[in-house]
Amino acid sequence: MISQSKTLKDKISAIINYYNIREFNKVIKESTELLTKNPTMDFLWNILGLSQQNLANYKKSEKNFLKALQINPKNLSALNNLGNNYKYLNNFNKAEEYFLKALKVKPDYVGALVNYANLNFKFNKFEDSLSLLNKALTINDKIVAIHLNLSLVYQSLGNFDKAINHLEIINSLDPSYTRIDGMMSALINYKNNHKHFDLMQEKIRSLQLHDYQKIPLYFGLSKAYEDKKEFSKAAENFEKGNNLKRKQSNYSINKDKALFLQIKTFFNNFDYNKSVLNPSKKNIIFILGMPRSGTTLVEQIISSHKNVFGAGELNCLDKIVYKKNTSSENVNFSDNLVGLDKASLSILAESYFNFIANFNFKEDFITDKTLLNFQWVGFIRLSFPNAKIINCVRDPKDNCLSIYKSLFDHDGPWCYNKKELSQFYNLYLDLMTFWDSKFPGAIYNINYEDLILRPEDEIKKLIQYLQIGWDVNCLKYYNNKNAIKTLSLNQARKKIYSSSLGSFEKYKPYLTEFSEYFG
Repeated sequence: MISQSKTLKDKISAIINYYNIREFNKVIKESTELLTKNPTMDFLWNILGLSQQNLANYKKSEKNFLKALQINPKNLSALNNLGNNYKYLNNFNKAEEYFLKALKVKPDYVGALVNYANLNFKFNKFEDSLSLLNKALTINDKIVAIHLNLSLVYQSLGNFDKAINHLEIINSLDPSYTRIDGMMSALINYKNNHKHFDLMQEKIRSLQLHDYQKIPLYFGLSKAYEDKKEFSKAAENFEKGNNLKRKQSNYSINKDKALFLQIKTFFNNFDYNKSVLNPSKKNIIFILGMPRSGTTLVEQIISSHKNVFGAGELNCLDKIVYKKNTSSENVNFSDNLVGLDKASLSILAESYFNFIANFNFKEDFITDKTLLNFQWVGFIRLSFPNAKIINCVRDPKDNCLSIYKSLFDHDGPWCYNKKELSQFYNLYLDLMTFWDSKFPGAIYNINYEDLILRPEDEIKKLIQYLQIGWDVNCLKYYNNKNAIKTLSLNQARKKIYSSSLGSFEKYKPYLTEFSEYFG
């Protein structure tokens, strides 16, 4: 009996270790096997759910968290994790419900305080978010997640000193938590050297790090070397970071090629006159395009207008489209959208309106800066016929370089391979050409280079297209206090500068693939 107990303990320790090194498929395999003989262990159901959550299998993880709670209704971790799961599924009322359930069981439960704060942050309720995080800080100021989320809030609000301070505290608490090194590099200019530059080098040399921990350091060092104008070393480091990052995914560009073809095939044959909804009273401005194409700058300009609320990257339309119109096993638009009609489009639109209602904005217009919404222009035209669509375009080589030397939180694995990135960029161009042919004049294409070189002219033309009336504040967008939650949070708060134009030339010897694809 002692031997069996020890074996169980060893197996659980192994599962925990697999989870800590992000071997989620191994956690799922081992936990599932162990649960066949130990079905009442709520801990195993919870860690199984967490692993599936990390792999974005949210429906499966939901079932496992609920199973854990069925066994133990006061399992704080499961309550908290289920709250996060509902947040990922855009069910924000349920998310809040479970965070509050966890806090009812244990009012000083830091995990729920942090995640509830994060939910408030998502909808720009910054005072509520800071209040919850500071309460958590009084309970335990040695927890990385508290300082991380405080840093995220402060940097989004433009308070970079406080953001850096919390990142430095994390570094003292856990030097191996290297995500903060990538975050910090975006806030620091290393031109005249900086202690953080030496610290990143020391971490690479001295710490025993897993590959996923090295990735932010390589991207951070790349940024530092670029600030110091040592472009060969910058390229060497972002190449290392990209190679490690790409290895973490089994992504194939063929999946996106198939998806884009299905979108074009479906909407090419679709009868718009039978299905398009009536104009809505809600005025949405969709800002889309490739990452690093100037979308954050454009949103800052537009949301400087007194009658526009800048919501940032909402990342919800794709979830609504997939949930309503595709099977989870096989994304095939030709099969799944045969019955698309006004009724189903109304459901789609209502889901979107319910989502943006969480922001409690009072302005007449709201921006959605979800970049990859360029895939869903057909849905936008059907469901929100009076919406404005702005496509941000940048020189392909400069754009792809800027993507390739950046580490993103959400964008796809195609960002981290030069060939796949070039192919995806061309898929984007081809799809936008298709949309322009289907909806002549419906999409406003704004060129990043023109905006940088002739800002006043281009801003005035942009505002004229939007038909929202002129507001001189749009020319003073750098004074905009709107929160920025993207990689461009630092640049978009400055006056327009031209140093980013032609940036590819600095790296041309190291990125011949982009030259081959774009001339």
